[in-house]
Amino acid sequence: MTDDTSATGGESGRMTRRGVLALVGASAIAGCSSIDSLGGEREATIDAYNLPDVPRDEEREAPIPPVIPVDIETSHFDAVRERVRSLLATLPTPLGPEEIPNGHIRQHLTGAASDASDGLDDARTARTGLMALRSLRSARENARYAAAGWGVVESGRTAAPLRDEHSRTVSAARETRQEHEYVGMDPVRAALVHARIETGLERASDMDVLPREESELLSVAEWGETAESAQAYLDDARHLRARFAASLPSDTGTVRPTLSDAAEALLADIRDRQADLPPETAADDRTPRKMVFEELRWEAESGTSRLTDAVGPASAVVNANGRLARFRALDRIQSRREADELARPSDGTAVREIRQTAYDALTAALESSSQPELVRTVLVDAGHRVMAADRELTHHQGEISATTLDRSVADYWHATALARSALAATQQTVRALQAD
Repeated sequence: MTDDTSATGGESGRMTRRGVLALVGASAIAGCSSIDSLGGEREATIDAYNLPDVPRDEEREAPIPPVIPVDIETSHFDAVRERVRSLLATLPTPLGPEEIPNGHIRQHLTGAASDASDGLDDARTARTGLMALRSLRSARENARYAAAGWGVVESGRTAAPLRDEHSRTVSAARETRQEHEYVGMDPVRAALVHARIETGLERASDMDVLPREESELLSVAEWGETAESAQAYLDDARHLRARFAASLPSDTGTVRPTLSDAAEALLADIRDRQADLPPETAADDRTPRKMVFEELRWEAESGTSRLTDAVGPASAVVNANGRLARFRALDRIQSRREADELARPSDGTAVREIRQTAYDALTAALESSSQPELVRTVLVDAGHRVMAADRELTHHQGEISATTLDRSVADYWHATALARSALAATQQTVRALQAD
């Protein structure tokens, strides 16, 4: 966020825009480290050179990558790669104006093909199996988009068979959901794996997001992507289910009652906490401490509160774990606000310390947990906040207003509070899963 406006006094109301620019220019020439606001107050500025040295986008990685406690077979990855390559092989190389005269449409298809190739590369260097699975799924979707669109030019392909294909996949996914068995021994591991399976099957059976392109060719391309996406989610969910079952003794029983009971207990606590949420702040300012408070409050208040509204019992447990962490994070932020510990930083050194504290909190939470795979589900989200804050820092150059950094500062504080709350929330979730 870049809110660097200043309060204005009575006399300054008549100053023209040219006069304001002249004032700013004069301040810069004089080498001032701050600019007099028109109301007589001085607004702190920070030299962007003194901000944390953040890697460029292409070099930045998520601080905490997502994982799943299942070994994904190499053959599954290989099959998806071959699927992507076979789809891309249907396209002429290069795909130029002679093949598709319409530049807008051609750009969509070539862009999708390029993204599919990038997805193959990303999967090859992915830090975890789950990240590789996501990259390959995206590659499949993009490759099918390009191939289906080219099929319109090459052979007059229509959307009808793609709609039928999608409908068959949705039916298969719904049938798989109905017959899904919640096998498991360790309830924590079972919750993490079954939550991924539930989510995959839910995405595969989703009929809400359907193509709406006006162009016939791009509509067919999107139907190809939609059909491929559903099949990819279904394939991955089935593979995870098979691999998880194969890792267990053949006589392993169901953990569904355990997951359901734990979810009910955790969601009941969430409903109680929602009733005691602190009131929203009435102040009209946009300070970073107000931003982080409002965002955490909204995250704590929003989401599933009853098991019947969840994708499934495993997802309800994992999601509840994250929600409880946010309630605790909100309490931390509220305490820091009341102790006046969330002042807007006025120099680069303070910003560096705030950022380093966030990174240290992520590392400490992961290393100190006896259930790192469950606590990681919260830390992944906290890490995304850190990445968003880092990304904002790369946009600044020269002398900037301290308020320009409000968005990044709020995100670092958000990540720190969430990371420091993840362990206690996870311990509560584990107790619920292990209750007799």
